[in-house]
Amino acid sequence: MGLQFVFGGSGSGKSTLVFQKVIEQSQQDMANHFFLMVPDQFTMYTQKEICEMHPRGGIMNIDVLSFSRLIHRIADEVGQKERVMLDDTGKNLVLRKVAADVEEELVLFQKKLKRPGYIHEVKSMLSEFYQYDISPDELEDMADAAKGRGLLPYKLRDLKLLYEGFQKYIQEKYIVTEEALDELCHMIPQSHILRNAVLVFDGFTGFTPTQYDLLEKMMRLCSRVIVTVTTDETGKRGSVFEIADTTMRTLMQKANQIPVETNLILVPREGRKAPYRF
Repeated sequence: MGLQFVFGGSGSGKSTLVFQKVIEQSQQDMANHFFLMVPDQFTMYTQKEICEMHPRGGIMNIDVLSFSRLIHRIADEVGQKERVMLDDTGKNLVLRKVAADVEEELVLFQKKLKRPGYIHEVKSMLSEFYQYDISPDELEDMADAAKGRGLLPYKLRDLKLLYEGFQKYIQEKYIVTEEALDELCHMIPQSHILRNAVLVFDGFTGFTPTQYDLLEKMMRLCSRVIVTVTTDETGKRGSVFEIADTTMRTLMQKANQIPVETNLILVPREGRKAPYRF
């Protein structure tokens, strides 16, 4: 078990450095698994980069995954039966059906939901509720606390109606990515491919509470977890890099009793003003 941070500004070479390290270690330890965790939109690009950098042009024991792909990978390994996972289009369709069912009960959203793009905005709100583990009952409590603050209580109660209807419709039939992360947390201890594996998290500006819990379980199961952080200074509050610094501090707290290795800080070479990439 071990946690290591790689710090540096944008274009300083953080990704290149960790990719090279993973390629070198994967060739020395062919029996072990190496996972490169990146946001969904970067998986194909990262696979291409690794293949081009690898001296053999292949990535036999290196997996490039996003959180959503990791869910499928671990579920297949441990034999967990998966519910159908809804993508954004599926969420929009379910939400439109739910909105039609509760239309008469809505106060502010009754007419607005038919406007182009409004369902998409509500879907984004529900995704936030899932990510930060906010329940419909908590929305009701927020609405009560917001009495006297204009239209806010009515908006919260309309959101609660849609949220409850959405949860009821997908119950036992479908699952959203944000909810699947909770199930992944329970599957992690059963995984053999993650045990003693090396995980690298690259390209993330921060994590949701559920993702932090997932990272904590991974840190206790894997041999090493490396996280790249885009910042020029660490631990400085109030800077433009405060989100990145908060990510680092939260992971340090999660890594309770887990060894933290020496951080790598990438700075421009002497005499070079532009970052490595430029």
